[in-house]
Amino acid sequence: MEKNVKHPESFKLGIIIAYAIVIALSIDSSKTIFIPLYLIPGHLLFATVLFYGYFVIITGWIEFYSLLQRSEHQGRFVLRKFVIDLGILFLFYYIIVGGSNTDEGYLIPDVYLFITPLLYFLFTLKDMYGVRDYQDNMLIKYRNMSRNFLFISILISLLYLSETYATGFQSFGAIAFYRDLIFAFLVLSLIVVYRILRWRLSNTAVAT
Repeated sequence: MEKNVKHPESFKLGIIIAYAIVIALSIDSSKTIFIPLYLIPGHLLFATVLFYGYFVIITGWIEFYSLLQRSEHQGRFVLRKFVIDLGILFLFYYIIVGGSNTDEGYLIPDVYLFITPLLYFLFTLKDMYGVRDYQDNMLIKYRNMSRNFLFISILISLLYLSETYATGFQSFGAIAFYRDLIFAFLVLSLIVVYRILRWRLSNTAVAT
């Protein structure tokens, strides 16, 4: 089926539109945390999770656009990468819902236990298809890096599970708050380091 895709440009346009729609929906969902601004310190945990989500999507969009500029053709796995991008967008929106303190329930533990490892799994899968498409040395390094960060994200998930077990599976109270806040900064730091290392690889590839 994928070999018969005739209009790869339509998939690129579809992802651009999907990014725009999901970002617009996320802004509406998170306005109760960020507006007015002086309320952010009172919602520090939720705000940190939201920053994590927005960093994921904004840097993901920047990398998506830069790879489009770098690649002269769309490759063979357009449909599969399109589906992976939709999956990444769904996980981003889940993070936003979890950090928006909505009536959906307390979803922040899901971000650490499931969403973050799934996110790095999709990053790794997308890089693997990128390598099969272009056989580019930079993309090979991207893939290897994503695998390493997938492993780290799984360790964070297991660590959070053990900490949750140690605190009696509490979702509320001072202990649960500081536990979840520490892990919020941990996953935020992880994605920041991940993106910085990828940008450094990209800049090095361009320079050479």
